[in-house]
Amino acid sequence: MEKSGKKYVVGVINVRNTKSSVMEEEFAVGFPDNVEIVMAYAPLELVSYDGLMGFLDALPGALDQFIDKDPDIIIVPSLTGSAIKGYEIVNILEQRSGRPVIVPALETKKCFKTLGIRQIAIVSAFGVELGLLEQLFFRNHDIEVTNLINIFDEPSEDRLRIDQVDSALILEKARKEDFRGAQAVFFDSPTYKLRPIIEELKSLIKLPLFSVNQIIIYSALKRLGLPADHLPIAEYYREEEERRQSRV
Repeated sequence: MEKSGKKYVVGVINVRNTKSSVMEEEFAVGFPDNVEIVMAYAPLELVSYDGLMGFLDALPGALDQFIDKDPDIIIVPSLTGSAIKGYEIVNILEQRSGRPVIVPALETKKCFKTLGIRQIAIVSAFGVELGLLEQLFFRNHDIEVTNLINIFDEPSEDRLRIDQVDSALILEKARKEDFRGAQAVFFDSPTYKLRPIIEELKSLIKLPLFSVNQIIIYSALKRLGLPADHLPIAEYYREEEERRQSRV
């Protein structure tokens, strides 16, 4: 991508001490060269409701880590956290920073509404408790979760296993699960390493696939007024626009 033009800074508040580099890799591919990504961090000790509340409580303080960068836009890539407190996160961080804030639950809901998607399957990395909270969020916005698929068979609050989700495990779940009744499949963790296996996933699932990373990158580019046509997710928007034009 071209390096010329206005420079932008995108601030991201991620989990402290994460072992996953997937989100940074996706951002490097998805954002053009004139967008700088700067990171801030908040603690998430356990993958549980209480652990997530601790992470959300630390978000306002994490803004201080951007003091020397002054980002144009801020991303908090927590799907479950924003499913619980999305509007509150946005309001508090926007008031404190003076910058637009993007959270995945609200952007995902907007995406599905725009594309006419009303039934989804979720592949969840966060266990039954937090997965049900995601399901409740979508239900409250008239989006039915037809299948909530836990990527891990055994419950655990260990955060490190989410940082290191094996792509082979994702494919194994895709082979076993029933996606009938869903219009699309949504992967709820930014740590899912989908790019190396995306073609195989498409051949197994045969439905539109959406990820947290793709949705927040698309939303951030649109908010900055930058092109997003190079993203895989843009294909779904083009197809929906063609359908709308055909009905006119």
